[in-house]
Amino acid sequence: MLEFTPVHKHLLAVGLAAGAALLLLPQGGSGNVANGALLFDHDFHAADGLGTPEMNADSCRACHQDPVVGGAGSIELNVTRFGNDNGGAGPFTNLPGGQGLSKLRIMTMHGREEYPTGSPLPADIFEQRQPPSLLGLGLVDSISGPVITANEDPTDANQDGIFGVARRLTVNGGQEIGRFGWKAQIPRLADFVDDAMANELGLTTPDNGRGFALPSDGDGVADPELSASQVADLAAYLGSLPPPERGGSTDPRVAQGEALFTSVGCAVCHIPTLMGSTGPVPLYSNLLLHDLMPSTYRGMAEPGAAAGYFRTPPLWGIAHTAPYMHDGRAEDLRGAIAMHGGEAAGVRANYQALTASDQDALILFLEDL
Repeated sequence: MLEFTPVHKHLLAVGLAAGAALLLLPQGGSGNVANGALLFDHDFHAADGLGTPEMNADSCRACHQDPVVGGAGSIELNVTRFGNDNGGAGPFTNLPGGQGLSKLRIMTMHGREEYPTGSPLPADIFEQRQPPSLLGLGLVDSISGPVITANEDPTDANQDGIFGVARRLTVNGGQEIGRFGWKAQIPRLADFVDDAMANELGLTTPDNGRGFALPSDGDGVADPELSASQVADLAAYLGSLPPPERGGSTDPRVAQGEALFTSVGCAVCHIPTLMGSTGPVPLYSNLLLHDLMPSTYRGMAEPGAAAGYFRTPPLWGIAHTAPYMHDGRAEDLRGAIAMHGGEAAGVRANYQALTASDQDALILFLEDL
């Protein structure tokens, strides 16, 4: 099991004092937060239990440092999911072992999507996923299920073309509401850590009965490779990361853009604030699933989140996390708006009907978030 020596902790303290690393660790943070910061920055190796050699990276920090440690990841760090949807005719079926996640295999290594001739289930559909920003996750974790479900409109009762449903997950025999992940597939911050350790780094963590941990593997390193306290430390560190700060521009066009953001309908899904346990959380999301893709879209499906359904991503700090959409298909904010289809087609049309100067104002507002 991975352990840190007093020397490691001293080096962390020196780095923080110099302002050279882990810039977001709050002063006076708890020991758990400090240990979690160290784990987040740690380059794991095979001796620690790091997964197969073709994982995207060897640390949390490697995929989450844009524009600062804990932020988003570049398109080069996209993860790939594999599945089978019978050539688009359905139904969607997972491959043996799951959807594949963060595997980038070198040319000489056979990929998970390759199966011997005659295999009953070859992959015929692929989907990229962008590493999301982790800033402000502690505040998102504080938003209760009822706050999220209060904004659902599964039957489009107000006839605005926008539905919105919460991701309901069965955990330990009970129902919980998803908050994290592109398909809102993770309900709690500690679950997010367990899931990331397993799928992004191939590290085992203790089985707490919630179903998000990988309790054992066959790599020869004693399981679990991270302890329950280390999982808690990582969750504490992520929970300590503050949300991105508003730019604070005094340009009157930013205020104009904010009004347009509401009037064209963006704020229906990108709700400016949700109430957390300690007050309003200005995340610009409803944390609900929406279908943003055309009817012909082929992608990954999960129970409660069909292909094309994605959680409304928070917009705080959006100017610094390009490219956009779940797979990085949009290079800039204008491109991201243009790629909103499905339920958001009407809102996109409203934006496109604006004058060029009004469109510019709305983009300036987004860039100030």
